[in-house]
Amino acid sequence: MKVSDEDIFTTLYVPQYKRLFSVAAAILGNRDEAADAVQDTMVRIWNNRATLPSIKSPEAYALTALRSTAIDIIRRRHPAVEIESVRDLAEHDTPRDVDTSEILSRIIDTLPSAQQEVIRLNAFDDRSPAEIAQLTGHSPENVRQLLSRGRRKIKELYLKLTQQ
Repeated sequence: MKVSDEDIFTTLYVPQYKRLFSVAAAILGNRDEAADAVQDTMVRIWNNRATLPSIKSPEAYALTALRSTAIDIIRRRHPAVEIESVRDLAEHDTPRDVDTSEILSRIIDTLPSAQQEVIRLNAFDDRSPAEIAQLTGHSPENVRQLLSRGRRKIKELYLKLTQQ
C-alpha cells in the first residue's frame, strides 16, 4: 500500500507545529510573527508535498524551511539600509550645521533593533558586553557578535557617505 503525500504531510509535519512555533518565537521574538512564520512554512511544505516521500529527515526539512521563512520576515522588518536619508543630511547641510555625531546617530537608526540597542548601550551608556548581556537577555557571545556587526556596518556606511 502506497502512502499518499497528504498522509506524509499529516503524520510527519503537522505534529511538528508546536516545536516549529517555539523555534520561530525564539528567532523572531514575537508570537504573532512566529505564528505567521509557521503557517507560511506549513504552506510551503504543503505546496511541495510531491517531494515529501524523498525527504529523509522531515524534522530537519521543516526547520530549514522555517528558518528561511523567519529570515524573510526579519528582512521585511528591516529593509535594506536606506542610506539616502543620511546622505541627504550630509550633502545639503554644511559641515558646521551637521556634526559627525548626528550622522552617526542617523546611521545607527538604520541598524536592526538588536544592534541599535547594544551599540547604544556600549557607546553612549559605556556599558560592558557583560552588562549589556544582563540588561538585554542576550548571551555574552551574541552581544559581542551584535557589537561587531553593528560597528562594521556603521563604519561601512560612514565611509560610503564621506567618500561620495
